[in-house]
Amino acid sequence: MNGTQDKETALLRDELSKLLTTLKHNRENVSLDVLKTKYKKGYDTLCAGIRRSASVYAKQIALRGIRIHKDYLDEAVAIVNGTIARSGILKQLSKAAFSSQDIKEFDSLAGTLRKKILTDLEPFYAEHLGLYITQKCLENPDIPPMIYCKVNHCIWQDGKWVPLELAKANTAQPKETSA
Repeated sequence: MNGTQDKETALLRDELSKLLTTLKHNRENVSLDVLKTKYKKGYDTLCAGIRRSASVYAKQIALRGIRIHKDYLDEAVAIVNGTIARSGILKQLSKAAFSSQDIKEFDSLAGTLRKKILTDLEPFYAEHLGLYITQKCLENPDIPPMIYCKVNHCIWQDGKWVPLELAKANTAQPKETSA
């Protein structure tokens, strides 16, 4: 994750945390019936803000850095949406926000959802692998080609997917072939 994404994520977390703190304070000091009647407009606005912030923040955590080429987008979206539906984590995220107002639990659940999504994408990635052969690979048989995934335009390096443009390529002018 780059610095801009880190800052954006931190700002989203802070915003949600403040809203949850406000909700917690309101619920500790005013009965729910009074919040829903006398303070209905403000309470409804607060809840809408929490829903919006929670959704944006959870999406940022769960999908951060996942790259999908446009040619594979429909299939990948179906996988991601299926994972989300099967996981039941959305209800748990809602409970963490509205029942316990617990940002740490929310963070943990969003991270768990991310892991599930990445796990479910792996077989899809595996269906679309090829070899990435650099000029140095062709010149020196001791340099093996890298595993390349067309879906995410990444190289498998050190046990994780690394964007091709960030991969430690052995040459500035690689030649790509798919196997």
